[in-house]
Order: sequence, then structure tokens, then C-alpha cells
Amino acid sequence: MKRPYIFALIGSNIAYSKSKEVFEAVFKIKNGVSGTFEIHSVAPSDFKTKLFDFKSDGTKGISVTIPYKSEIIQYLDDIDPVAHALQAVNCVVVEKGRLLGFNTDYYGFSLPLKQYNPKLKHGRAAIIGCGGAARAVIYSLFLDFEIRDFTVVGRSMEKLDDLKQILENRFNKINLNTTIDRGYLNPEEAYNITVNCTPLGGWNHIDENPLGENYDWKSTKIYYDLNYNSDNKIIKAARDAGVVAVDGSAMLVGQALRAFDIWTGQMVSFEPVYREVFMN
Repeated sequence: MKRPYIFALIGSNIAYSKSKEVFEAVFKIKNGVSGTFEIHSVAPSDFKTKLFDFKSDGTKGISVTIPYKSEIIQYLDDIDPVAHALQAVNCVVVEKGRLLGFNTDYYGFSLPLKQYNPKLKHGRAAIIGCGGAARAVIYSLFLDFEIRDFTVVGRSMEKLDDLKQILENRFNKINLNTTIDRGYLNPEEAYNITVNCTPLGGWNHIDENPLGENYDWKSTKIYYDLNYNSDNKIIKAARDAGVVAVDGSAMLVGQALRAFDIWTGQMVSFEPVYREVFMN
């Protein structure tokens, strides 16, 4: 048996993460592979130091989550074309003292949506949030479901402008409307899918509504929340309104398995890992 792998997740206020359980399931299911996966919740002032510690402590792969998916790029030795296009990294290979960045979020995001392709193709999308995850979501919807028309709602016009510039430089035929007003999402502007790419409604913000208190569910066919907490009130409200609602659990597993492949060169089946983590 090969030497055990050491993997890690770095982010801020991420004690809730199930990434550790995902990789424990991988090590349980994948014969001949063993290792550890540790969660490191670090403050911005400690981020660079912790990142460079990974270079020398035997860590093979690093998952990156909020709020560091864009910040990390300045410390990497190289990034792959997708991560470069999105200016967002959620997966890092540690190789001979070098840090190599990738993006696997776009891959994980699309997995649970494939069955809804007829509802999505050539449609319109509303995106809540404008960080690295939002860029990966737009990338996936553009390439995998041929959506060209997006409304993106954020809290910072500067970050919205950055997102718009990055993606319009990547895709010539994309239409990105940006706004800081959540009330802009109304039934007169119907969407095939609305995606929450913010922590609102998740573990640390359970009572905060990413859509605004007066949101009309008639304005969307599918609601996708990247959070995967079981007590998500917005997911429940969507289902109560008869809207197809998808949480981020499949995305979590999908992007992790793609990262495992990048780190080790080995594939692991999605279904047994998902069942182990979310259905047992």
C-alpha cells in the first residue's frame, strides 16, 4: 500500500464542512488508498502563512473555499486554463514545493442538473452572489446548458464589475446584467434557474434570506442553493411552493471527487460516496 495521502481544506468559519466526511468515505470505498483530510479554518491574516506551511508538511492536495478562492491565486505557481478563465481556484496540487491551482466547482455544480436539461437549455438564469463560486456556476450553465442570459445580484458593485469583465472576456456571446438590488428578481423577469452562491441561508446565516423577504417563487423553475445544510429554510420554501429545489450536496461530492482525481490520478464512483455521506 502506498504512503497515506494528506489532504486539507482551507477557508474561514468552515467548521460545518462535510468535506472531511466525503474523503473519509473515499478512503473507505477505494481499495488500496488511505489518508487523512483535515479542515483548517483560518483568519485572513493567517491565510498566507498556513498556505505555505502546506508546502513542507506532506500535504498533497488542498481544497479552497470561502473567502479565499480568488485571493489564493497570487500565491500559486501556476493555474489551469479553467481556473485562469474564472480567476477562481478551489483545488490546489502541492508538487515538489510548487502550488498548482485548478477549479472543480464547475464540474460538481452541473452533476445534479443534467436530468433537468430540457428545463434549462437556452434559458435564463439568476445568480445570487458574485464570488468565485458564482463564476464557476455561470461557466457551467453557459457551457453545459447553453444559457446565455444572466442576471447577477451582489452586494458590491466593484465585485460585480470584476465578474462581468472576467466572464465577458472569456465568452463573447454572454449577456450579464448586474445589480445590487435583490428586488430586481420578479415574476415579470422569469428565470429557468435561480442559484444562491452566497452563505446566506447556510450554516452560519440560517435566518438570512438570499432572495429577499418578498421573493415570488413564480419567477423561477429551479432553485439551486450551493449550501447543503438540512435546515435550509429557503430550500423548504421553494419546495413548498412547488419549485424544483436542489441543494449543494451533490456539488460538494462531485467537485471533491474531481479534486481526488487531480491529486491522485484515480477515479472514484459518485453514488457510493454520496450515499455514505448524505444518505446513511
